[in-house]
Amino acid sequence: MLHPLIRVVVTQAVDSAGRYTGGGLPKGGVMLVVLVLLYGLPSMLAWSRRSSRRWKITAINLLLGWTVIGWVVAMVLTFLYEPPPPGETDTPHHRADDADTPRS
Repeated sequence: MLHPLIRVVVTQAVDSAGRYTGGGLPKGGVMLVVLVLLYGLPSMLAWSRRSSRRWKITAINLLLGWTVIGWVVAMVLTFLYEPPPPGETDTPHHRADDADTPRS
């Protein structure tokens, strides 16, 4: 025999045939979409930044991303320094508070 409060909670979300009647957006679907986007985040960032390593990052992310270490490696590769293409000069990046400091 179930406690009356537990019986109310259990029977609220299903009809007599056992089908879900809770309405609204299923939380499992939202969670699945969020997890797929999070899983693909290193690849999406590499492609949006036009990284020269984007194919490598995508391969690592797809093949090894399920191991947390593979996902972290793909994310680190996304943000590693990339030298400029031949013929272009590398511009130094300065902090905002260094803009007013004279260079010697």
